[in-house]
Amino acid sequence: MVEDLEQFASSYGAEDWSDSGHHDFQYEVGRLVECLSIELRKQFGQWIRQVPIPTPATTPRRLQTLDPTAFFLTFNYTPTLQDLYGVLDARILHIHGSAKLPDSELILGHAWNPQQRPSLNDRSDVAEMDPRLVKAKTIIDNYFSATFKPSTRLVEEHRPFFEQLKNLEQIDVLGHSISAADQPYYHALLAFPGVSAARWRVTRFPENDFQTLPAKLLQLGVEASYITTSSWSEV
Repeated sequence: MVEDLEQFASSYGAEDWSDSGHHDFQYEVGRLVECLSIELRKQFGQWIRQVPIPTPATTPRRLQTLDPTAFFLTFNYTPTLQDLYGVLDARILHIHGSAKLPDSELILGHAWNPQQRPSLNDRSDVAEMDPRLVKAKTIIDNYFSATFKPSTRLVEEHRPFFEQLKNLEQIDVLGHSISAADQPYYHALLAFPGVSAARWRVTRFPENDFQTLPAKLLQLGVEASYITTSSWSEV
């Protein structure tokens, strides 16, 4: 980003230098950061809320083993479970927001914790740097803070949902990559005895996740004997 916008950081010794352009570089960096955060979330919300949801009459194939009386922790923003499978709202937690609700905050973000990520200005020669570059990097630092996925906070906000998960026999992971950004939710699940004793079935997609996804569950503390895999054709 800095390299792409450096054209706006004219040299102080340039013939066409003007004090009025002193903030052009920082302004352009800030404008791009806003597009990647506030504007991106706004555009995503508009898009996801107009995506047509299949119905039992229009979909070519439904999952045959999905139990509508189960509990669902979904990372999907859409009301697919409700519209296509008849699952009640009370049995679903849209952990990142629901597109069905016009005022629901839709969560987008990454897993780079700003408290653990070093600042771009964390360098020994920062006092010698162009102050415009220091300011621009501060703006980028703030971007990472503003777009960090607040997984821990979301778990606390929805603790009642997690606490009702008792005496589970099986947990199905359908189409989820168990990425670093979402692993706090798995840690929260496994903290409850009713969950940690359950068996896990991971549906592989694509097929090369056959080893990857079970390995991630093992790293989270799930016993190897409790993990099985299946393909989408079996679900």
